[in-house]
Amino acid sequence: MIKQNLPYFENIHTFIFDFDGIFTNNKVIISSEGEEFVICDRGDGLAFNLIRKFMRNKNWDLNMFILSKEKNKVVESRARKLKINCYKGIDNKKDFITKYLVKNFGNSNSAAKGIIYFGNDINDYYAMKLSGFSVAPIDSHPLILDNADLIIPNKGGEGFIRAFIEKFLKENGANLLELI
Repeated sequence: MIKQNLPYFENIHTFIFDFDGIFTNNKVIISSEGEEFVICDRGDGLAFNLIRKFMRNKNWDLNMFILSKEKNKVVESRARKLKINCYKGIDNKKDFITKYLVKNFGNSNSAAKGIIYFGNDINDYYAMKLSGFSVAPIDSHPLILDNADLIIPNKGGEGFIRAFIEKFLKENGANLLELI
């Protein structure tokens, strides 16, 4: 379900992704030694390749990063694999984004409109409200579903990011086959 049209790529400067419930199915496997394991969708990795090629083709400067409350190093490992930045252990995502905007865009009140935020749970609520456009997987918390600008029919960790990126690219005139 979409509540407003997807923004045109040239109006977007940042994609911000929560981790658990976005890259994962929000579940964790814990070994007897206490080591945590999560499952991510490899299709999401190809989506990052597609968007990077689109960025090069359009000479589009897009910043992408993970912003997670989770402190586990698995978040950082996935970000490294995807070649995106990672900020973990962040308790107040709205404050983090506000500082990010001031650092990178000065005191521009409109800079937040250039963010697409991907979240699924109530700790994403204020970050989503601050951002210009918000996206949630179908299995998100009801408060998030009520407030997201776009709900992708995929569950978190089940190709959710891939589904969004393909939709975003197509609506911005990309031919996916030319991006592989």
